[in-house]
Amino acid sequence: MMHEVIIPSRQVHLDFHTSEHIPDVGALFDKEEWQKALRVGRINSINIFAKCHHGWSYYPTKVGRPHPNLKRNLLGEQIEACHEIGVNCPVYYSVGWSAQDAIAHPDWRFLDSKGQPCGLPPPESKPNDPMPPYFWQNMCPSGDYLELIKAQTEEICKMFHVDGFWYDICCYGPCYCQRCVDGMRKDGLDPADEKDAKAYSVRKWQHMMRELNAIVQAHWPRASIFYNGGPELGGGALYGKEWHEFSTHHDLEDLPTTWGGYDRFPIRSRYFSERFKKYTAMSGKFHTSWGEFGGFKHADAMRYEAAAMIAYGARCNFGDQLHPSGKMEMATYKAIGEAYRYVRKIEEFGLDAVPAANLGLWLSGAGGKHDQGVASMLLEAHLDFRIAEPDRDLTIFDAIILTGNARLDEHSAELLAAYVQQGGGLLVLGQSGLNAAGTHFLIDVGTEYVGPAEYDVDYVVAGRELSRDLPSAPFLCYSAAPRVRVTDGKPLAAIREPYFSRTFEHYCGHLNTPFRLTDAPHPAAVQKGRIIYLPHALGELYHVHGARVHRQFFLNALRRVYRRPNCRVEMPSGGRVSFVKQPDKARYIVHLLYGPPMPRGRCQVIEDLVPLYDVPVEIRVPETIRRAYTAVDRKPLRIVRRSGVVQCRVPEVRCHQAVVFEYR
Repeated sequence: MMHEVIIPSRQVHLDFHTSEHIPDVGALFDKEEWQKALRVGRINSINIFAKCHHGWSYYPTKVGRPHPNLKRNLLGEQIEACHEIGVNCPVYYSVGWSAQDAIAHPDWRFLDSKGQPCGLPPPESKPNDPMPPYFWQNMCPSGDYLELIKAQTEEICKMFHVDGFWYDICCYGPCYCQRCVDGMRKDGLDPADEKDAKAYSVRKWQHMMRELNAIVQAHWPRASIFYNGGPELGGGALYGKEWHEFSTHHDLEDLPTTWGGYDRFPIRSRYFSERFKKYTAMSGKFHTSWGEFGGFKHADAMRYEAAAMIAYGARCNFGDQLHPSGKMEMATYKAIGEAYRYVRKIEEFGLDAVPAANLGLWLSGAGGKHDQGVASMLLEAHLDFRIAEPDRDLTIFDAIILTGNARLDEHSAELLAAYVQQGGGLLVLGQSGLNAAGTHFLIDVGTEYVGPAEYDVDYVVAGRELSRDLPSAPFLCYSAAPRVRVTDGKPLAAIREPYFSRTFEHYCGHLNTPFRLTDAPHPAAVQKGRIIYLPHALGELYHVHGARVHRQFFLNALRRVYRRPNCRVEMPSGGRVSFVKQPDKARYIVHLLYGPPMPRGRCQVIEDLVPLYDVPVEIRVPETIRRAYTAVDRKPLRIVRRSGVVQCRVPEVRCHQAVVFEYR
């Protein structure tokens, strides 16, 4: 059973992937400089390197491969320096990438379904050709390579006082090396069957994690353990539960400047905030991404990101990369320290708080555009949300949104039908609500499924009920809706189809074919009781195209089924709201953030922290609110009670503000 561990709130992840072609590795490490940097940075935990992606180790290992130019026991001295000033220091170990091991032991490499290793240079490449970023050969954690990982973990546990292990590049897909193919056959699985290969891959990684956990916990039972990869690092496994039990906590690796933007973290945090383990948000001090020497994010942006982490209940972690010499870059730690100075003031109002919103998001199960687009529309409308799942009480939600690709099974459909019967609202988008095969609805949305769209695009004409702030003309949808036939639902919007799809044979103008002048037989919105169905995949449309008309159409429909939001805030669309509860302290907190990112080249940059004034906030909760105040300066706020709602106005929001509502 996984034990609970202490996860500090102000962390740094210190990369140290160092080539064998660089001399004097660690030669300029200085304990006093190191400790000064951590103090300036107000850091209470830092991940430090035992073994990097190059395959080199940074201590006198007898099991692995010491860096050939290492000048000292760098890991050991860093651990000693950290512990002297009370700083936690988990040990980093690269599993999935290990360049020197791939060279020395080609049979340890991960092979794809064609039997080819990943990460090899193209055959036509020359030694002096530029190397792409993040270009490594994947390793397969089985056989002798697994034994090496286990032996080195044991060695580290015996040599050092270990606070934790941070295993990187884990939990990726099926490998077809000879060991894995033989293992599949031994387990009665077919290597040619993708599902069988995936199932074996999960077993293999789980076996590795069990073995490593046993070693670590035998020596250091209170150590933290984290496996970075499948569950936390992008892709379809974003919310996969098959890995969760093996880590003591969750680290959510997001670099918002270049990895999906600033709206990616809120949806991930809302999922992991109710996974019953502590979680940390990971960003970086870099302008772009990991491994960027000399790249700097401004301290204002880091303050915003750190405040957002706390607002969503996460601990904070900023990535850095240590110079090969071992010398600390003090400018980096001054910037981190500015962000963490603010975190120290607000962390008591965010850490381990539980989400309090009464709007549920039923995810598609594969992450991606549908979920993220819906989340972005809600974030821009300042409607906080929680994750709705079959294994939880759905009656806590006033309404639930199916994001567009959430195919249902019979059990989930029955739960949602019962939820609606008990008074819950349901907004169903796109192909959500269909069975796994996509042939018919499993919940009654007042229509029956006819088939996929016949054209490349179509247009929506909003009816009176959904026309608020929309043009009184057909507006374009860049992907056409599937066709449905109304049964006993009420149409709320019509579809106009184009005269034809745009092809080389039939085209009109520069972009898309204009709409017909009569409505199509299938609608763009249907309501049946507390259920509204919108056939367009508006989440995906908004994520890809960002058209305000699509967001407004979505929000107009949502308001018809989500009638009693328990938190309302008025800010520009760049503002963000997190509504949380701390039951042990008898209080709710509304976190307000304003620092809209702007595109700068290939990055998103937060530059202008423009203040907002006199921001209206209201909450609707069952408890009796006795007072409200701003968190940092404890300034009392005048509250007004009206029809079960408590209202106040926040004098100023500059980057971040937290409004505390204490109840009896």
